[in-house]
Formats: sequence, C-alpha cells, structure tokens
Amino acid sequence: MKAKTLIAAIALSCLAPAGWAQDNDSQLQAKMNEAVMKVYDEYLTKNPDDYETRFSRAYQHYYFGSFLNALADVNQALDETPRSKVDLRFDELLLRARIYDARGEYQNEIADLKQALELKPRNDVASDMLARVSMRVGENDQAEESYKALLRAEPTNYVAMHGLAKVAVRKGNYEEAARLVDEAVKLYPTEQQVYMNRADVLRDMDEVVPAIQNYVQAMTVSEDMMPPLRELVVLSDTNYDDVMATLAENIERAPRVGMLYYVRASIAIEHLHYGQALKNLKAIIDYNLYDYHTVYYNTALCQANLLQWDDALVNINKALQMHSGDPDYFLLKARIERYRGRGDNFETANSLLNDAATINAEYGPLLIAKAHLMIAQRKDTEALNYLNAAVNNDDVKAEALMMRGWVNKYRLRNIDAAKADFQTLIAGGDTDMESLRGFALHEMARADEARAWAEQIIKDEPAIGGEAYYYAAALMSDMDDNDKAMQYLETALANGYGNLYEVMINENPYVNLKLVRRHDGFKALIEKYQTAFQERR
Repeated sequence: MKAKTLIAAIALSCLAPAGWAQDNDSQLQAKMNEAVMKVYDEYLTKNPDDYETRFSRAYQHYYFGSFLNALADVNQALDETPRSKVDLRFDELLLRARIYDARGEYQNEIADLKQALELKPRNDVASDMLARVSMRVGENDQAEESYKALLRAEPTNYVAMHGLAKVAVRKGNYEEAARLVDEAVKLYPTEQQVYMNRADVLRDMDEVVPAIQNYVQAMTVSEDMMPPLRELVVLSDTNYDDVMATLAENIERAPRVGMLYYVRASIAIEHLHYGQALKNLKAIIDYNLYDYHTVYYNTALCQANLLQWDDALVNINKALQMHSGDPDYFLLKARIERYRGRGDNFETANSLLNDAATINAEYGPLLIAKAHLMIAQRKDTEALNYLNAAVNNDDVKAEALMMRGWVNKYRLRNIDAAKADFQTLIAGGDTDMESLRGFALHEMARADEARAWAEQIIKDEPAIGGEAYYYAAALMSDMDDNDKAMQYLETALANGYGNLYEVMINENPYVNLKLVRRHDGFKALIEKYQTAFQERR
C-alpha cells in the first residue's frame, strides 16, 4: 500500500536553493519557551501592574501557539494601558486581532482592527489585515475600502491590486479585475507573486488555462518553484488534462527546459500516471537536462510500478550511487530485487531493508516492508514484532493495525487480538482512503457500513488517477463481490490508474486484487486499458 504524498515536493527538493533545511528542533524551542516564560512569570508576580511586560508575555504566548493565555494577557494589558499610550494600544489591538484570527473569531478581529485604524488611520499593516479578514467573511465593501486605502498610500502595491481584483470578481467586474492584475505584472515582471496573484484571480473567473500558464510563468522568474508547483498539483486534481496540455505546449516552445519535464512528471506521479511520468523523466535523462538522484529514483519508481524491473534496477542503482542517505531508495530497490525474478528473492530484499534500517530503524514504511517480507515467508511472529513497532508510528498506524489484525486472525488464529485491532481502527474515527476503515468494518461483519465507506472515499477523492476506485475494488474483492470489484477496477483504469504492480502482482494484506485476478473478465479488462500502463506524453 502506498501512502498518498505530494511526490512533487519531495522529488524537487534536490533542485531547491541551498538553505532550504530548517531547524525543526521542537524540544529545544519548548525548553526556550519554558525558560522565557519563567522569567516573565517571576517578574509579573512581583510587578503585576506592568502592562508593557504583560503585553510582551502575551506576544510570547501567541508566538508559541498558546492563544488562550495570549488572549488573557493582552486583554489585561489593554485594560491597564493608558489611553495616552497610542502606539502601545495600537500594538495591543493588532496582537489581539491576530489572536482572534488564529481562533477563527473573525468579527472580533474586524472590530479590533477598526479600533486600531482609528488610532492610526494610515497604517498599512492594519489595513491589509482588515481587508483580508473582510474578504474571508464576505464583507466585500469593507475589503474594497481597505485595499483602496493601501493603494492610495502606495499606488504600486501589488498586494492591494490583487485584493481589489478579487473584490472586482466577486462584484462581477471581470474587466477591472483583469486590468488590476495585468497592471501588477507590468510593474513587477520579475516578481513571482504577481503571476501567482494573476493566476488566483483567473481561477476565480474560471479561466483555468490562462491561470495554469501564469503558474508556469511564476516558476520561470524565481529559483523557488515550490509555491506555483503546489498550486499546479492542486489544480491538476480537477483539471489534469488542462495542466498537462499547457505544460506540453510550453515544452514545445522550450524543449530543453528540464523544469517543465520534471513538473509534468511530478504531477503525473502524484496521479499515478506512471507511464506518462516515465516519458518525461526519460526525456530529462536522454537530453542530459538534470543529473540528480531524485530523477533516477523517480524513474526507477515508475519503472517498478510498470514491472520494468531490469531498467528500474539500473536507475535505482544510479540514484543510490549519488545519494545513499534516504531509506526510501533502499525500500524501492528491495522491491525491485524481490520481484524481478519470481518474486521470492527474499534474502537480497531483506539485506536491502537492513541497509535502510541503518539510516532510520524506526521508519514506518520500513517496518511495514519488513512485515510484508516476513508474512511472505510465513515468519508470522517476526512480522508481528515489526507490526507492533509500526502501530506506534502515526504515519503507518492504520496499515499496521490492519496487517496485525490479519496476522493474528488468519495466521496465528488469535481472534480476540485481531478484533481488538479492527475495533481500534474503527474507533479512531478517520474515514479517508488511507484509514482502511472499510476493511476493518468488513472484518467486524459490518458489511453495509463497509460498502458505504467505499462509496464515500470515491465521492471524496478526485477521480484523476482512480486510486479511490482501486481501494474500493480491493475491498469488494475482500468481501467476495468480485463483480462489483471488477466494475470499480474498470473505473479506476478508465481514470488512468497506472500502477501495474498493484494490479497484477501485489498480494500484501490488505489492499490487493489477488482474488479479482481470478475473474473471467480480468485479463480482457487489462488488455482493454493497456494504454494506462504505457509510456505516453
């Protein structure tokens, strides 16, 4: 089973500028916050009327996400700060507005911002905040007034132009909206955000293709391609063909721009169109546009999912030669080595998983892969040990619970332990595709609820890629309704589901098509949709 991720964000990390890494040491931050708060607490105990220090503590609480404490402090500070202290009262109102924004109390935020602007009528920060929150709650006239105030203070403020354009769209004045964002682009032709803003407004006007083109332009004017790429990936959920066609047109105009191929490949991978992704990745390699390990890793991933095992091995080896610090690379090579023969090369696969463990022995997907390998060899107790560890990993908890339940029920005949895992998963409350809730409901003989779950994930997930239909097909197969499973599978393939490994090979519990493959019409169905597994532009 594959956890759905933003593959593009991971894949493009090697192309990002140096300095992307950030300090994520939350424990250190927590200790620093505790030390700072201790100083504040001690001082305010001795000097409870010091409203300036209380305001400073409120800001510290806000910075660390303790919004209720921040609100209590800033309320008291506002009560005690003299009216003559205009600058301080302005800052206190602005902070309280930010706290209200974080808590979703938008009308309170608006009231505070209006008070703040009475103190400093020409303050750009307060005007911008008031404009944004007014847009959020649909108070278009107030938003328009605030953005116009910003524009009067700074006639070339592209943030204000963007805001006014969005208000114009809401009022049906598309011509004015287009004029404003076009003017911003003319003023700042090398600024990425103006293209992002124009794309946003074009999307509001249902001008999807021009919006896509603006996201592509946004990628060409900055080294940081991630903001427009994220938007393209989101847009591709509903307008996949338009996104891919627009990128293809740009490739025709600039056939040696590697970024365009890579973006196209990344979006195709995100939607499980591995043949389409592979075509673009091969172009990068053939034209020698990039020589990065992620290019070879993703090429190998596509080839493995299309059962091109030997070619996949060549590319994953190239990736590992360039970068051996990512456990996913070893996990992929382990799968390639296991299946490129008869699917029973357990020794080599296990050795590669051990290599991954030297990088991160507690990595959730590694624990699941180890369990899969043990189950395939009927080493059920060892599989159970890996699953026990995986259950404590939030990234793979649902899959680990289902697999552990399966091992206990079907291999170790420990029915009570199996039921406990299925019940735990159901009680967790998650209902999305990766929650596997429907499979647990089926195991607890709640068939109607299981079928309803399958229908719901199809409703909730975008059709592009067909993954929800694949999950539903696997569940129907598990419920011995292979006719329904075939219907769901056909819809998945019709929507471009392109993972041939999952369709033809995978037998790992729980999500698989093992029983569907025995259906009389299975072979003909796969032949009908062969293009889903072929390289294509």
